[in-house]
Amino acid sequence: MHLHHAGDSESESDRELVLAAARLPLYGHHVLVLDDDEAAREALKAVLEAEGAEVIAVGTAAEAYFELEQSSPDVVIADIGMPVVDGFTFVEQLRQKPAEAGGQTPVAALTGYMAGEDQEHAKRAGFQAYLLKPVDPAELIQTVRTLASARHCAPASDSIEVSHA
Repeated sequence: MHLHHAGDSESESDRELVLAAARLPLYGHHVLVLDDDEAAREALKAVLEAEGAEVIAVGTAAEAYFELEQSSPDVVIADIGMPVVDGFTFVEQLRQKPAEAGGQTPVAALTGYMAGEDQEHAKRAGFQAYLLKPVDPAELIQTVRTLASARHCAPASDSIEVSHA
């Protein structure tokens, strides 16, 4: 005879939630979103969190550098067109930092427009991928998965993955 305790169903429910979360495509991935536009930042955060990612969203490069040192995200999504420190400068400065400070973290550029010369500039700056606005949620998720997987296999390289919305 099995006696049910009040906590049994709660415990089973918790296990089911954990198992369901583990099936989400970005479960266990930590993502840093850098965008000066609060609405864009929150939209990206919502999409990523709905797929299981842990997301920190910030509006300035200074905040991003701080978070990179504090939380060691797997991937950074950085808007290129920001005031004060734009995305190109952000990633160029990031690549000068030691690995412990995020210097090898994969970064995807987020932009409204990217011509051929911009792609080359992004590659030289240190981006591994780019996403065009408006961002397709499926493409965002796949880019984060790809970059996070690459991070665990090898340090950030000069290669760039071309993504189109």
